[in-house]
Amino acid sequence: MAENMLRKVTLSIHEVEANDILAEDIFSEYRLLAKKDLVLTDRIIALLKLRKVDELSVYLPSDSVRVVHDLSAQRLKEYDDLFAPLIENEPVDDYKEKVSQLFMTTLENVVHELRYGQILKSMQDTAYVRGVFEKILEKKHRYELLMRLKEWDEYSFVHSFDVFVLGTIFARYLGLMDIETLARGYLFHDIGKVFIPQEILNLKRKLSEDEFEIVKTHTTRGYELLVEQNEEDIAYLARDHHERFAGKGYPNQLCADNMSEGVQLLQIIDVYSAMTSKRVYHMGYGATDALAVLYRDRHLYNENFMHKFVECLGIYPVNSVVMLSDNRSAQVELVYDLFPTLPKVRLLDEQKSMNLPLNYSVKIVKMIDYRANSFEDIFNLFVEQLIRCDENNLRIHFNKLIDHLHPKEIVLRIFLPAFRILRVLTREIQTDMTKYKNSITILKKLLEEQLNVLYMDYQHEKTTILVVETSLRENFFIKLVQSILYIDKIVPFFINPGDDQRITQLMGHCDVNVAYFIEDERTVDKRVRPMREGTFLYYSLEEIEEILVSLIGMSMKKFSFEEKMQERLFSTFKA
Repeated sequence: MAENMLRKVTLSIHEVEANDILAEDIFSEYRLLAKKDLVLTDRIIALLKLRKVDELSVYLPSDSVRVVHDLSAQRLKEYDDLFAPLIENEPVDDYKEKVSQLFMTTLENVVHELRYGQILKSMQDTAYVRGVFEKILEKKHRYELLMRLKEWDEYSFVHSFDVFVLGTIFARYLGLMDIETLARGYLFHDIGKVFIPQEILNLKRKLSEDEFEIVKTHTTRGYELLVEQNEEDIAYLARDHHERFAGKGYPNQLCADNMSEGVQLLQIIDVYSAMTSKRVYHMGYGATDALAVLYRDRHLYNENFMHKFVECLGIYPVNSVVMLSDNRSAQVELVYDLFPTLPKVRLLDEQKSMNLPLNYSVKIVKMIDYRANSFEDIFNLFVEQLIRCDENNLRIHFNKLIDHLHPKEIVLRIFLPAFRILRVLTREIQTDMTKYKNSITILKKLLEEQLNVLYMDYQHEKTTILVVETSLRENFFIKLVQSILYIDKIVPFFINPGDDQRITQLMGHCDVNVAYFIEDERTVDKRVRPMREGTFLYYSLEEIEEILVSLIGMSMKKFSFEEKMQERLFSTFKA
């Protein structure tokens, strides 16, 4: 419906109906419950009533015959009558007002029920965190230090504030000692980012190894800066927040015994905040997905703290084994996007599923364990959605699969096996060819996105010549070849066939002695063609496909793709 045919009204929650459209975001105690333009359902309205939401702004058709009472029009008149006489020029502490405003505006940026769950559920919790923040910044050098970070990198500032809020509430939940000191350390844990070049902080791609080495220095640089600022008592939090159990972190490869509880808490909160935060180049994980990643790497963290953090959030990832308030055990089956604290669970003793009731008469009270999906489990789900051509759900599984994988592993462990499965289904089981083509189109789209990432991170060491008709360059297998060459730090020069002299000139310019011809179908007599300036090697698309499929299961360190192409061709030639 066109917006000029809608009117915005504020209604009592009891007048709102299913299919009404929200005209404004809904906040409750500084938490975003629902976004503007959401189409309301009876379940959502019932949940909002439970959250003590009394009124909503909605869009109604201008010609609607519903009898409604627009509260906004009534309130506008009351406002003038009530507040006009109270406007006085009272003295204000400008600095305190500035700090208070900074807290409130930043809090609105980070607090969303989909990632905060039960945290900051009460006004008392919000008031407590606000009081801690204002007390920390009573010393103006701390405010100046925080503003230095904010002006250098806005994301790092918001992330630090987010970690401060989550960490402070979680530390209090755990009953840790000296929470205000820990809270100060959490607020300044990333202060070393002020020494990292902005062009690296603002990159929209994965960091190269050299760039990552530079970023890693923010831990020690932050430690040194806090010592210089007479904040020695919290400097270790800046230094150690990227340490991991069993010496897997940096900068000092500490083990669990060398880390305080405050650091072990920070490590979990820091990762959770980073994964669930919105960035320029990604929307951020949902809370349950972020928690699933943490549990996948549970050996790196304090697992007891992870259980407690989940309980503190009240958001339990799918596959969590939990205890309900009626002493029954269950496994979380489904987490709803809008209200993640009310999941669907499967009762383990009774082997039946249930939605947790809206009135919280039965709720989750304890995290018992987490049953992580293996890589193979997630890959199978990815392929299942690929076969169905369900791109949205497929991407969820794809993003989980590629996390922490080397680019060559993404090709070897995802793209090639997925293609092989599609090929087997098509050739041997005779699945629908239209579906197969649609699946390949989706797979190629994902591959092209990965190619763009590789191209942005591209630092080539040598070149090669690919002689391919323009019409074939969008082929899935050509894209795979291109991606593997990029990963091997080889830049592929594409050129059309037909002008041998131009090809040999390009070979001389690139200082290579081989040009690879890839054709839709190769004639029988063309395999190897010696030239004065080098050699032409000929392949059909089918041969390229076979070479690629043969790489499945191979270690990424054990081959060069050019060597594989030549080895395959010459072994065939000898045979």
